[in-house]
Amino acid sequence: MPLHSILNEKLNEGIDPRPLPKMTLRDAKLPPVPGKAHTVIGMRRVGKTVYLRQLQADRRKTLSAERSVFISFDDDRLADLNLDQLGLMLEEYYRRYPELRGRETVHWFFDEIQNVSGWERFVRRVLDTEKVEIVVSESSARMLSREVHTSLRGRGMYCGRCSRSTTLA
Repeated sequence: MPLHSILNEKLNEGIDPRPLPKMTLRDAKLPPVPGKAHTVIGMRRVGKTVYLRQLQADRRKTLSAERSVFISFDDDRLADLNLDQLGLMLEEYYRRYPELRGRETVHWFFDEIQNVSGWERFVRRVLDTEKVEIVVSESSARMLSREVHTSLRGRGMYCGRCSRSTTLA
């Protein structure tokens, strides 16, 4: 399948995700911080994906569906994705919804984005040039939690641990 088709499929899934399964709801809230990306960090299989999907569902209580996009990079078809191709996904999104660019905040949830080499530069650029809120999850052993917000060069916000009873406000 051509990359363009895969990126379109990921956008379609991200805008209209499948229903959330039954799960333990996390009580953690991420307050919007203009110009900063939230980073959710942890080992594999501890619930980061579910947490991001819960955040997306929470945002959708007050937003139209197309303003909240969940993209999972834990997909073998995206294994060789580069920064230019990552930018194509953003451009395709704004081609579909040109009325949102620069006018409405779009909420992006990037799950397992560490699978794209140089993702930090992409996130920094998008934070600097678009009207967005970004939440990324990261489970790479090569990137310690205290290094992620540093790699975003002042544009990341490390929130600490999120348990079922944590509120970040």
